[in-house]
Amino acid sequence: MQPKPAPAPSDTDGEERRPTSVLLVYTWDLVRAILVFFVAFAAFGGATDVSGKTVQLSTPVQIFLALSSAALGAVLLLLGMLLTRHYAWIRRAQITVLAMMVGIGLLSFAVVQWRSGFHVEQLAGTLLLALIDLLALVAMTGHRVTAWYRDPGPVPFYIGSLVAFWAAVSAAYIVIEAFS
Repeated sequence: MQPKPAPAPSDTDGEERRPTSVLLVYTWDLVRAILVFFVAFAAFGGATDVSGKTVQLSTPVQIFLALSSAALGAVLLLLGMLLTRHYAWIRRAQITVLAMMVGIGLLSFAVVQWRSGFHVEQLAGTLLLALIDLLALVAMTGHRVTAWYRDPGPVPFYIGSLVAFWAAVSAAYIVIEAFS
């Protein structure tokens, strides 16, 4: 009786399979990055709705809003590209960005609704994005996903800087919307 031949080595020889939820979050990151870049271009429209009135935005404000959205888009693209690697900082950064997107999105929505009245279509869009972000956030906390990100390391400075810039401009814009 002859022994069975050993299976041929595969591309992932010695490496376990990626959790499916990581690939789904990766896909969502890329879709969300594309959507955010549309928001960045929309910032150059020159006006915004405040309390039901159209208000002209100065060029520096338009640039800051566009750069803020572009910073978020860049972070999402970077995290999406790195999401399949084993570094623990990627998971931490992804969870942070997802949580901040949910928080900033819902807070911004609440301020706009408070200032200009209730709009059901904005509610549906905001809740859909927040729900998908929350599902991605929950997926990133699963046992298999946590085990996947095993290599230690700090979040790179450029990622933290982009997130901080996006958060600061978003927070400033929310405050301006709330009190103008």
